[in-house]
Amino acid sequence: MTDPSADELKRDKNRKQSVTTSRDMLAHFDPKTSQMSSMEQWGDFGYEQGDRHARAAKASLDSDKNLILLETSARMWDSTGSTSADHIRMDERSGDFIAEGGVTSSRLPEKDEKKNSQMLSGDQPLQAQARKMESSNHNRTIHYEGDVHMWQGANRIQASVIDLDREKRGLVADGNVVTNLWEQPKDDAPAADAKPGQEKSAQKKKQPAAPVLTVVHAPHLVYTEANRLAVYSGGVVLSRPGLNVKAKVLQAFLAESGADSRLERAFADGAVEIVQNSRVATRTGSAEHAEYYTDEQKVYLKDGAPKLVERKLSGKQTTTDGDELTYYANDDRLVVIRGQSRIQRK
Repeated sequence: MTDPSADELKRDKNRKQSVTTSRDMLAHFDPKTSQMSSMEQWGDFGYEQGDRHARAAKASLDSDKNLILLETSARMWDSTGSTSADHIRMDERSGDFIAEGGVTSSRLPEKDEKKNSQMLSGDQPLQAQARKMESSNHNRTIHYEGDVHMWQGANRIQASVIDLDREKRGLVADGNVVTNLWEQPKDDAPAADAKPGQEKSAQKKKQPAAPVLTVVHAPHLVYTEANRLAVYSGGVVLSRPGLNVKAKVLQAFLAESGADSRLERAFADGAVEIVQNSRVATRTGSAEHAEYYTDEQKVYLKDGAPKLVERKLSGKQTTTDGDELTYYANDDRLVVIRGQSRIQRK
């Protein structure tokens, strides 16, 4: 048996005393040292150490490894959030833990708003469900696996595995990734039928614009808060009202927190297909690279023989090829660089 190091002695000295409670208890002692080696407690087990708390039907303590195993209806919480599961194994010294079986967790946003990730909704608690969860580095590094559902407010992410790094402010999701991001569009323009001199009255009576949902499916997602960039890869499908995008890779640039649109622009690469639907026509664009800008409703196509096919409800079809194609949906304008158009009628 080795003596503890100076660092270990210092940590143990600064560590707050833990207190456990239960209806029944069984303790095991090392006959050589007379020190308690392990302990089992059952019947409404409770644990407290500073602001760290835990509850379970029963628990066992391994003194040598500083491990506590909570079993059956296990729950632990502190000032950063809470976790519930069938089983939770916690390192009493570091606070790291592994939760398994019907995991649900809730993590509060950081007090410093700059440390919160804005991909979902940084000012609300981060909720998650999974089959397994691992937390380390004082809840700054969190790993979820097994049918993971994560949400803040109405925004959600689903995947087989999700890793959060709150220190680096990033997220990685793998396996059947689905993101649902809601955004509030601009609604500061006066009503379209307002007459001169009635703008103020129209603004008072106008109805708020309906929220817009952007849904993205992909095998893999990497999000970094520093540049607010979500990179989807492995075969991507993006859907939002009036727009569908397919590509091998898609980069989604999110607007700054509090902006009118969460999706500011998207860059797609690899066998790109963009379909825009309106009341008068359907436009299908294809290229190796495409860019979409939400404010201008602009679609830019280049590389890989860009093509735009417009099908009017009247039956008229126009096909345009070129080195570069740029379509502005807001004013129904097409800019072609080195290309040609062909019109086909029924």
